[in-house]
Amino acid sequence: MQVRFVHFADVHLGFRQYGLAERAEDFTRAFGSVIRYCRQVQPDFVILAGDLFDSKSIDPRTYADAGLALLAHDGIPVVAVEGNHERWFRRGERSWLWQLSRSRRLRLLQQIDPEREGLEWRPWTAERGHGAYTDIGPVRIFGVEYLGARLADHLPRVIEAAQAAPADVVQFRVGVLHTGVDEESPGGQGGVGAADVLKLRGVADYLALGHIHYRYEVPVADPWIFNPGALEAHSITEGLMGEPGLAGAGRERGLYDVTVELGDRPRVDARFIDDVVERRPFVRLAIDVAGAESFAALREKVAAALDPPSAAAGPRPMVELVLRGELGFERAALDQAALLELVQERYEPLHARVTLDVERTLGAGVRVRSGSRDQIERDVVRELLAQEPAVAAQAESLAERTLELKRSVLEGQDEEALASIVEAALP
Repeated sequence: MQVRFVHFADVHLGFRQYGLAERAEDFTRAFGSVIRYCRQVQPDFVILAGDLFDSKSIDPRTYADAGLALLAHDGIPVVAVEGNHERWFRRGERSWLWQLSRSRRLRLLQQIDPEREGLEWRPWTAERGHGAYTDIGPVRIFGVEYLGARLADHLPRVIEAAQAAPADVVQFRVGVLHTGVDEESPGGQGGVGAADVLKLRGVADYLALGHIHYRYEVPVADPWIFNPGALEAHSITEGLMGEPGLAGAGRERGLYDVTVELGDRPRVDARFIDDVVERRPFVRLAIDVAGAESFAALREKVAAALDPPSAAAGPRPMVELVLRGELGFERAALDQAALLELVQERYEPLHARVTLDVERTLGAGVRVRSGSRDQIERDVVRELLAQEPAVAAQAESLAERTLELKRSVLEGQDEEALASIVEAALP
């Protein structure tokens, strides 16, 4: 007997990167392409591992864009957990996923009732709007909502409850978490360490993760923990491919189409798929400024380096122009607006920006700190934190979180998302 399901996460409906309405439409389009894929392949169920919405407070159109009614029409159950973007930190608050669960558009799994507190291992019902687990045929699916750094302390109770629950007809178990594995996450802090999450092997045959926006699998040799990444890029860096030196760039993002051969020892075939997701193109143009002794010379160099516009029809790209190297003239003479005009003429982008990653002579042979802009910022923040005895031991990871917070503010993420970054950095 076979069971088939589709696993994806981090949809982020409603996110207006740089305040652009077109970017919110991009996230809706990406989600719609996955809905169409699910309707085409007709899986037994769908796993949504958190962050369907980008914000706790959403407008009516964003709620309507959650096209789960189409899957409900086809009789395909959707099982979900709350992510950090849609989960309220205040006790007693209900998310929009709870409302969707009450309307039978999905089955919301959570371990802690926000009104009653404490772990409750009860099956999902639409009347309650949530439950710790749900059974679909011979498959039991349990889920844990986003808990940040508290997850590791909570997992032993989840394992104990899962082991104690009757499961006479269950042949396969799926766990769903919205968390990152530290060892696979930017800055080494995803939410829980590999040693803690690997303990779930006794109660989960497949562990479906969300939260980190690129694909990874654990353990590498024989994976049973899968993170598909986001559907659409949440930042310019995430949208890039082929630049592995940048955090999150050059990493795959998509979904898993999973087939399970049931039996005494179930066999799992988790196929990663990314070519069915419709996305906006992202372009990073890196220009070496060395040798340009005036802005006019630099402008000519940039113009010569820009690729000709593509004749292929498609969404207008997001473009970042990066200037690197030793600047041969005064920084004040660098006219970023003129360079953006070149980019605009060549690419007609939806959005473009210039990033400076340059050295410049200060006089008397003194130079500014060398290295990429990201590395310089990280080094400066780390050195400042290292001077404080209370946090010196965590200076490296806290520096990464600080820069993540800065990037999130610049990308336009809401207050609750920013609060989750701060919460993840706290001991």
